[in-house]
Amino acid sequence: MQVALEQYNDFMKDTLADLGEPDFTDISSDLTQHVAMDEILQENHAEISSGSQIQFNLLVAQSNQARHITPGEPDNPGMRDGMIQGVIPWRCTQTDYVLIHQLVTMNGGKRQIVDFVKQQRLMALISLAELMEKTFWNPPVATDAKTPYGLPYYVTKSTTKGFTGDVLAGYTNCAGITPSQYPRFQNYVYPYTTLTRDDFTRGAREASVQCDFRPTVPGIPQPYTGKKYRYYCGYPVYQALEDSLENQNDSLGSDIASQDGKVMFHGVPVTYVPFLNGDTTNPFYGIDWGWAKIAIARGEWMRETQIPHSPTSHNIACNYIDLMWNLIFKNRRAAFVVTNGATYPG
Repeated sequence: MQVALEQYNDFMKDTLADLGEPDFTDISSDLTQHVAMDEILQENHAEISSGSQIQFNLLVAQSNQARHITPGEPDNPGMRDGMIQGVIPWRCTQTDYVLIHQLVTMNGGKRQIVDFVKQQRLMALISLAELMEKTFWNPPVATDAKTPYGLPYYVTKSTTKGFTGDVLAGYTNCAGITPSQYPRFQNYVYPYTTLTRDDFTRGAREASVQCDFRPTVPGIPQPYTGKKYRYYCGYPVYQALEDSLENQNDSLGSDIASQDGKVMFHGVPVTYVPFLNGDTTNPFYGIDWGWAKIAIARGEWMRETQIPHSPTSHNIACNYIDLMWNLIFKNRRAAFVVTNGATYPG
C-alpha cells in the first residue's frame, strides 16, 4: 500500500510544520521594479521648500542691446523685461495601516512567525511605491486637483520633430507658463517609426544633441547637481537596444544573452521601467536631473504619525505616512522623448 506522508492523520496532528525563519517572500506587485520611487528618494533629486506654492524663475529674453558702432556714435541705452515665474502647487500623498491591539498582543513572543506590525507597515509602503510609479509615468488629468504632476506633464509627446512638446490635452499652460508664448519652454520630441538603428537610435542621438544647451556667458546659474542625464524606457525599446548591442559585438562568446543589462547611452546605463511596458508608443525618455527636481515641503517627506486610539475604537491604532511634494522641471528643453506616437496609457 502506498500512503503519502500527509495522509498519516495522527502524525500530521502531532508534528508541527517547518515554519522557517521569521520572514516572508513578497509577491504583492506585478512590477519587477519601481523606478519612480527609487528616483524620487535620491537625495540629489530633491529640493526642500516651504511657502504657499513652488516657484522658479525663468529668463526668457535677452536685452537685444548688443550692436556694432562707429567711434563717436551716440549711445542708445535701453532696458527690457526678461524674467517670468513658473509656479507649481503642492500635492499631498498618504498611505496608512491599522493595528488592532489584541492582534499585536497575540503576534508576540515565541508564537510569532512574522512580525505583524512590520508586515502591515511594509504593505502600506508597497502600496505607496505602486502609487508613486503610476503617478510618475502617467499624465495628470487637468481637472485633478490632488494628484502630483507626472513626467508626461513636462515631457510631452508630439508627432512633429523638434521642440514641440507643448502642453497636455486639457491644459492651457505648463507650470503657469504658456509655451506658445514662450516656445523655449518646450521639450524636444523625435517621432520614430521603427526600433532600428537608422530610425530610433539615430533619433535618440539627435535628440540628446539638440538638448545639450551650454551656458551662453559666465555667471549664468546652473543646477547644483550639474549635468546628470538618465534614460528610461520599457522592455520593447530595451530589448531592441540589447539586440543592437549584440549585433555590433563581434566576440559574444558562449553566452546567448551576453549583452543583457549592459545597455548604455552616452556612457549612462539605460534604465528599464516595467511600468512603461503598457505604453504602446514605446517612449524613450531623456531627463537631466540637474534641472528636474522633486520639490519636498520641509518636514513633510515620509512623515509618520500614530493615532494611538481610533475615534471609534480604543483598541485600534491608526498609523499614517504623509508626503507633501510635487515634480518640477525648471528647464523643459533639457529633456526629450523619442516616441512612436503622441498618446498615453489610459
